Amino acid sequence: MNCYSRGQVWGTQDVGGLAGFNQATITNCYATGLTIGGQRVGGLVAAKPAYYYSSATVTGSFWDIQTTRQTTSEGGTGKSTIKMQSASTFLNAGWDFMGETANGTEDIWRIDEGKDYPRLSWEVLSDPNATAAR
Repeated sequence: MNCYSRGQVWGTQDVGGLAGFNQATITNCYATGLTIGGQRVGGLVAAKPAYYYSSATVTGSFWDIQTTRQTTSEGGTGKSTIKMQSASTFLNAGWDFMGETANGTEDIWRIDEGKDYPRLSWEVLSDPNATAAR
């Protein structure tokens, strides 16, 4: 819950930008790193073994179809880089950003709109003045 992966991922099978073999609940997460593999490759999740873990779910989560170079995933929604750097993409999915209260008041995320992907509120942004979703 409330996580992201921006690193590059390589492998032969079950290669996902965030999770290769999803056995849990993924909520409000995203992936942006180049993702390369042979079999069962996904921008966010490579495989969801329903026959083992029927409770494995993905909600409110995304991957960048341009930077991961993946157009499919076993969960989540693929978006362009422009949309991944837009607060509205995540706000519409219920993410709790600083400066808004419709999705909660914990202020978990913040974004440097149009310049970077969401960051956890305690992280340093590329623009230190960018503290709220606009």
